[in-house]
Amino acid sequence: MAEHRLDIQALRGIAVLLVVAYHAGLPGLSAGYLGVDLFFVLSGFLITGLIKKGLEGGNFSFANFYYRRAKRLLPAAYVVIALVVVCAPFVLAEIELADLRAQVIGSIAFVVNFVLFHQTGYFEGAAEMKPLLHFWSLAVEEQYYFVMPIFLLVTPRKVWVSAVSAIVAVSFCLSVYAAPRYPDFAFYLPLTRIWELGVGSLGALAGHNLIGRRGLSFARLPAIFILLVVPFFPSGLPHPGLDAFLVCISTLVLVLGRDGSPWESARPVKALAYIGDISYSLYLVHWPILVFTRLTWVGDAPIAVTIAAVALSFAAALLLNRLVEEPFRRGFQAVPRHVTGGMTAVALLLVITPSTLSAAKAPELDFKHIRRANYGLDRTCNFGGKHEFTGELPEKCKTKPDAKILVWGDSYAMAWTSALIAPLTDAGLAQVTMSACDPLAGMARFSRENDGPYNRAFAEKCMAFNDNVLRYIANNPSIEIVVIAGRFQSILQSNSLMLIGNGSEQVANEPSIELAASGLSALAMKVRAEGKRVAILAPPPSNGTDIGSCLERHARGLLTFGAQATCEISVESHLEDRGDTLTMLKLASTSADAPVIDVFDFLCDESSCRTVLDGTFLYRDYGHLTYEGARLLGKQAHVGDRILSAAR
Repeated sequence: MAEHRLDIQALRGIAVLLVVAYHAGLPGLSAGYLGVDLFFVLSGFLITGLIKKGLEGGNFSFANFYYRRAKRLLPAAYVVIALVVVCAPFVLAEIELADLRAQVIGSIAFVVNFVLFHQTGYFEGAAEMKPLLHFWSLAVEEQYYFVMPIFLLVTPRKVWVSAVSAIVAVSFCLSVYAAPRYPDFAFYLPLTRIWELGVGSLGALAGHNLIGRRGLSFARLPAIFILLVVPFFPSGLPHPGLDAFLVCISTLVLVLGRDGSPWESARPVKALAYIGDISYSLYLVHWPILVFTRLTWVGDAPIAVTIAAVALSFAAALLLNRLVEEPFRRGFQAVPRHVTGGMTAVALLLVITPSTLSAAKAPELDFKHIRRANYGLDRTCNFGGKHEFTGELPEKCKTKPDAKILVWGDSYAMAWTSALIAPLTDAGLAQVTMSACDPLAGMARFSRENDGPYNRAFAEKCMAFNDNVLRYIANNPSIEIVVIAGRFQSILQSNSLMLIGNGSEQVANEPSIELAASGLSALAMKVRAEGKRVAILAPPPSNGTDIGSCLERHARGLLTFGAQATCEISVESHLEDRGDTLTMLKLASTSADAPVIDVFDFLCDESSCRTVLDGTFLYRDYGHLTYEGARLLGKQAHVGDRILSAAR
């Protein structure tokens, strides 16, 4: 049995506290996700140590190794999956349920990180609404441990350290390369994550020789400082990258640097170690509890509700640890065949249960279809990523070869396109759009932390896209009117920066209403300089909540709490949510003498705005229109006629 080390358990406690606090939205903890990176190093160190000991002693057994791993991890995981599956039909919307079915299968097969990777994208369900999202890290670990024993077995012992070092170096370089360019790939997939587990493996294989006892003694205090500071004050570079590297190396230093000092058994360390003892169970239960809390509470849950959810997570983790995790970990040594058979049966049951429960509680309406992503004319008209717009518009993105009206903008423009197809049939409609790319001249927004999908590289692609659209307009004389549409909200938020300029002259600026207005007005004037008329479409009313989910929850009778559970948009909440955007649009309109078409007057009275029109959902999510809702709104609000008469 592996040695029970108080210091490692304390590090596990730190890791899980960082993750839970980050997921709960603790202010100031902007990089609590680094707790997962800390976990990876500890897992790599401990499990590689067991493999090494078995191989060197000549008694390593693949069957015993995988059985012990399964006995350690699967029972508690299966209990959590089962509870999620049972609760899901009463909490999740149809789109989320469909995603969950794939996540359950992926979790059982240890490939859920690949499933989640394929569920990423602008129109996919939000990550914070996937109850089994956190299983991605467990999948990465298990994929590593399917490979590591075989790798060490077939590799000569004298090159173990150098071989693993080479793998760590290659994986780290791939991670640094992919993180800013392909952030989802870098986050979820093992090729860009195994270096973190590999750092722990190097510690197990080389021990103190890896850094040297003297170096470890000097590095311990800086390592503690890094672990306590970096999660609160990250570098801002893409993840996994520098921050993960610092946390991983610091964790390894502390694991290897144990010297029996009195502080290693001090009360704070013991307290953290106690949390570390239940860290696996706490990691498993906290995320579904937080997700279900967010889903059932329309709008931002009060801090008291979030604190209660976290407290419930600790209580549930303690029960799961005492009743499931520990009994299985310590027992069932002599009957692996029976236990293995039972685990297999449970796994098969979990795979088929989501579909069975969903079918039993299937709604009369197909909400998944109603709330499907609205791409406008066609999905191919959503450019960006591998599918870039270089100046040629696919035929599917035009209702006529010589279309006179072009809709240009982001995903909100896609939805507006579906509202304009019927009203503008005679004139012909074309669409050129890119999700999350605001139609602005010479500028684009990116994440202040420069991570995730909307980093600086994305901003550069967005600027290139808008430049190419301008050239397309100049080269197509049939186009008479350009409709500029977008959300125009992210460019004003404090977590964004604005990239401004051309080529090597690009600089990052703080966002402001005036700056965004200048980019929009400049774009309108550039279009008009090509002899075209211009109109700007304002985004539909919004209050910052997932209106589409709320409408479905209300229609299906799902558990729903919160002041906005009626799914109405009050005028007050709309002005609070969209106020800066509306001010920016007014400034741009005045500067460029371009009309702004807004459906506010049609949908709203003095106190509230409609979210359902003649029994039809208008919204699929926070602000995008559904296909059917857009068509109905376009017809009844006469959006097409208003564009034709007002554009100038």
